[in-house]
Amino acid sequence: MSVKTHKNKSGIDCRWAIALLFNEGIRYVTKLDNKLKTFYYESDTEAMFFNSKQEADDLIFGMLVNGYPAVVMEVADGLILKNPEKRERENKRVVEYES
Repeated sequence: MSVKTHKNKSGIDCRWAIALLFNEGIRYVTKLDNKLKTFYYESDTEAMFFNSKQEADDLIFGMLVNGYPAVVMEVADGLILKNPEKRERENKRVVEYES
């Protein structure tokens, strides 16, 4: 799907993306399901881009109301945004204590 680009104030071709801010880091919205009113931020997947800032703003309003810290990002057309791979946490945990 082709996404419309626009020129920012510096004359660079840009697109709009939505970033979610978590303790573990930034995740990008990768897919929307309008029937279920759901968004996804799948690991190891490229970000979804939007045709206008207004479209992205409308979506993050719902995310913010539901407790997701989201921001709209203006991204240069040449940059590839990709969610990081999930890391499996170590099963072993070292606990120090006094006896």
